[in-house]
Amino acid sequence: MNAPATNGQKKPNREDPQAKARRMSNYIRLLEFLVAVVILTAGIQNKLFPFDYYLVVAILLAYPLAAQVIAAIMERRGRRQQQTASVLIQIDAVFIGLAMSTLHFSVIPCIALLIIVNANAVTGGGLMLWLMSFIWLVIGAFAGTLTMGFHMIPIEETPSSLTLVSLLGLGVYVAASSFNSHQQTKFVLEVQERMGAQQKQAVELSRKLAKYLSPQIWGSLFSGRRDAKVETRRKKLTVFFSDIKGFSAMSEELPLEQLTSMLNTYLSEMTRIAERHGGTVDKFIGDAVMVFFGDPTTKGSKEDATACVAMAIEMQKHMKLLRQKWKREGIDHRLEIRIGINTGYVTVGNFGTDTRLDYTILGTDVNLASRLESAARPGHILISQGTHELIKDRILCRSIGDIQAKGFNRPIPVHEVVDFRSKAGKSQDFISLEADGFGIHMHVERIRNFDKKRILHTLAKSAAELKQSRDVRVNFEAQGFAIHLDSDLIGPKDRSRILQVMGEAARTVQERLIV
Repeated sequence: MNAPATNGQKKPNREDPQAKARRMSNYIRLLEFLVAVVILTAGIQNKLFPFDYYLVVAILLAYPLAAQVIAAIMERRGRRQQQTASVLIQIDAVFIGLAMSTLHFSVIPCIALLIIVNANAVTGGGLMLWLMSFIWLVIGAFAGTLTMGFHMIPIEETPSSLTLVSLLGLGVYVAASSFNSHQQTKFVLEVQERMGAQQKQAVELSRKLAKYLSPQIWGSLFSGRRDAKVETRRKKLTVFFSDIKGFSAMSEELPLEQLTSMLNTYLSEMTRIAERHGGTVDKFIGDAVMVFFGDPTTKGSKEDATACVAMAIEMQKHMKLLRQKWKREGIDHRLEIRIGINTGYVTVGNFGTDTRLDYTILGTDVNLASRLESAARPGHILISQGTHELIKDRILCRSIGDIQAKGFNRPIPVHEVVDFRSKAGKSQDFISLEADGFGIHMHVERIRNFDKKRILHTLAKSAAELKQSRDVRVNFEAQGFAIHLDSDLIGPKDRSRILQVMGEAARTVQERLIV
């Protein structure tokens, strides 16, 4: 049993829109035939028509009730409401034609009924329905003429009372029809407003839910390329694992707010890099990140592996920028990430139940990538032999022999990533130096052109003041660039090296960037 509304609040009207439209159509139809009945009754009372015509009055009164039964039968047989309404409007025209013949085609009453039936047809279905209704109107009038004979009352012989009743009936119908149209318009606007609010709510909810899935998975679900059901498949992927060396020990020393901010910054930056290279971010486990390439979209095993290693190289370089940022925030720990990458066949897909799914990967080659990450030196990238075979023509690596990985009986040959071969011997795109009182990290490819002038101004001013042995304190950061300088902490032996690196950075920015 529903609880009664409290505090004087009324329950909102949740009537089915189709039921409401059907009910209003019945009211309009009843009014249409009431007008015909009143006109015909007025004529009989004025002895213009024979008393026997009350039989037609009874038929006209009974028809609106019969129309509801017809509509219910049609809808039970699968007809749509619009189809049912069109059929009934045409039947209406037949009975109005019968009424016109009963009125002996008296001009004013017939014009009034003709306006009513035509307006109803145009409102209900447009030009085609109006044409069909007119045809059925003629058929109804013809049938009435065959039954009761053809009679026609000239306009001058029409009683004033009959003319008045006809015009009043027409006026009442027009007013009621206009009110119904107004209500329908109001109802449509309310529905649109509710739909707009629901759509806005759905978009907001989708935006929130999207944060729990990688863009590739989110996109494939919404496009219909993939369904949310338990299913897996074997596929060759490149798997990436990373974690921050010493993060667990450091987390016990930092305040919770500072630790949370630091971890969120790190994960956000690493995720942006992964998405830029086309990786699917599988999960975060504390400071550990798991990414894979090759599903749900793939460019081929070779391109997937190359993109994964390129992502790892950029992450290592970007970590220097993050260290500079954290150092200015008072975090002096030298945080470095270890990365392991392996390519092989894994099981990928939706694991779980019908009510809770996890899109992830499983298999021995996934475990190997995790073991390589554990074996990597801080600040370095270890890759398996399988990955090396795919990327060796574009990525410079050095073999470090075999390692014994937990869970693997055989020794695992591994390689350490150095950099892209195309950048060997060419001008640097990354400059980094850390010393007491100084730190600079610059990734030229990430610097935005409109930051060039600010970076050059900061480097020039800082170098000039440092040369003049002035007190210099600089903390400047832009995308792809960070510099920290405190002249009181810089040792004499580091000063010349710092000035040299600052000069190299300024020249690189000047030559490589175009404003």
